[in-house]
Amino acid sequence: MYISLSQPYSFTQQGQRSNQEDSRYPDKDMPDVDQSFFLVCDGVGGCEAGEVASMSVCRGFAQALRHVDFSEPFTADDFSSALSVAYDRLDQAAHEVGNSDMATTLTFVCFHAGGCMMAHIGDSRIYQLRPTDGIVYRSDDHSQLNGFVHSGLVSPDNTETDSSRGVISRYMGPQTDEEPRHMATIFETTDVEADDYFFLCSDGVLDRIDERKLMQIVFSTKTDEEKCRQIADLSRNSIDNNTAFLLHVAEVDRSDDDTEEPDQAEEYIEHVTVQTRRPYALAEDVEAGQPEESLTDRIVNFFKNLFN
Repeated sequence: MYISLSQPYSFTQQGQRSNQEDSRYPDKDMPDVDQSFFLVCDGVGGCEAGEVASMSVCRGFAQALRHVDFSEPFTADDFSSALSVAYDRLDQAAHEVGNSDMATTLTFVCFHAGGCMMAHIGDSRIYQLRPTDGIVYRSDDHSQLNGFVHSGLVSPDNTETDSSRGVISRYMGPQTDEEPRHMATIFETTDVEADDYFFLCSDGVLDRIDERKLMQIVFSTKTDEEKCRQIADLSRNSIDNNTAFLLHVAEVDRSDDDTEEPDQAEEYIEHVTVQTRRPYALAEDVEAGQPEESLTDRIVNFFKNLFN
């Protein structure tokens, strides 16, 4: 399976915040057309050095995936390894600046021979949109409010005004004895068609644009550059930093697939389990690999094991 993109577009803006804590990868308004993976990270408000956290995670993924061949399938294990590198980079940055409280969200989209992988931690959002179907997939925010909705404590109709809306339940922060590494929710799909759009954004964009408006813009007759500029213009005065990627699928070539093209019930998969097409039920949590053990730790553990 080969997924080719039209020219991707992106923007990043400070909004009404006093500093910019969003980061993106690639950090370009017009990324290369052959770019395979994209990230938007939003430094958690209220924590110092959020910009360091978001930038460290983007750089960690860039480092981990620099030599990956996306003409081969990119697996959940591959993502877990990259996530581990990003966490290691975050731990290192926290040590260098002396701040173990900094944190960031994560959104990640990757196009590869096996289809498309989407992953997130926190409340930055990923959409897959299709002109004939509307929203095909939307990531489910890791937020206190969503937890209340799923438990039945809050009605979905009251989410726009609920005070817990901006409180996230997962984030990427430095690992401590009290704070383990949070898992990412990943979603894998082969249900990708030409003319699909993928949209990654920090929550500052959602402060200004609801889903109805997003679809109205994306499915308009404007050029992709004009669509991205319109979203940026509407988000410019958001109460928060706002960053996004607009990715337009140009072509999907399945001629090299080893297996028959999946039917509708098999297009969404979670590892070895085939699921029906219900996006909110299909995502699976993936844990980062353990941080690399230092030489000192290996020596200490060797002698501990020797005398135990």
